[in-house]
Amino acid sequence: MTKKKNAGTRKLDDPDLAKFASELGISKQHARDLLSELRALVHKHRKRESERAKGVVVRGTSWGKSDDASELTTDYFERADVYRGDKLIRRGRPPSEHPKEAIKLRIDPDVLAYFRATGPGWQTRINDALRRAAKLKMHKVS
Repeated sequence: MTKKKNAGTRKLDDPDLAKFASELGISKQHARDLLSELRALVHKHRKRESERAKGVVVRGTSWGKSDDASELTTDYFERADVYRGDKLIRRGRPPSEHPKEAIKLRIDPDVLAYFRATGPGWQTRINDALRRAAKLKMHKVS
C-alpha cells in the first residue's frame, strides 16, 4: 500500500509539465525551475501562521507569457495586495484630514508661466500665495 501525496507536493508528470511550458512559451526546464521557486515561496509563506490565523490573504498573481511575466521573488510577494477577509488593507500615506479639492481655475497666462517656471511644487506655491492673500493661517505639513 502506497501513501498518497498531498496535492501541494504532487510532481508534474512530463505531459503536464510540457503543457504548462507551452502555455507560457518557455522550455520544460525553465518551467520546472519556476515551479520549484514557486513551491519554495509558497512553503515560506505558509509558515506565517500568525497572519493566516488573522485571516490575511495575499491575492493578485497573473500568468502571462514568459517575456511579459515578472520574476516571482520574495520582494514581489511582499508588495502584493493584502486582504483581511474581503477588506483590502491600504498601504502608503494615510488619507489627509483636510484633502485638497480639485477645481478648474482660469489664471492669466503670465501668472501661470511665472509659477510653472519655479519648478515642481508650483501648484502648492499658488495655494500658499492665495492663503497669504486671503490672510488665512498656513497649514503645517506633517
